[in-house]
Amino acid sequence: MEKKNIWDKEYQTSFLDEYLFLKKKGIRYEWVYKNENGISVWKYKKTQELWFTLAEMYSNPKYCV
Repeated sequence: MEKKNIWDKEYQTSFLDEYLFLKKKGIRYEWVYKNENGISVWKYKKTQELWFTLAEMYSNPKYCV
């Protein structure tokens, strides 16, 4: 059985709110593709700025469960 690398070098999202928030904050995706269901998936380089920006987005009460 072949070992698969489960560590992805890039962060990916298909959540439109994330894409739009990151775009508004000036963080550009590295590449984008459509998955098997035709949904766009944006891939971002994993950086400290990316994590801080996502933390800012998810600190909004709109995203609290």
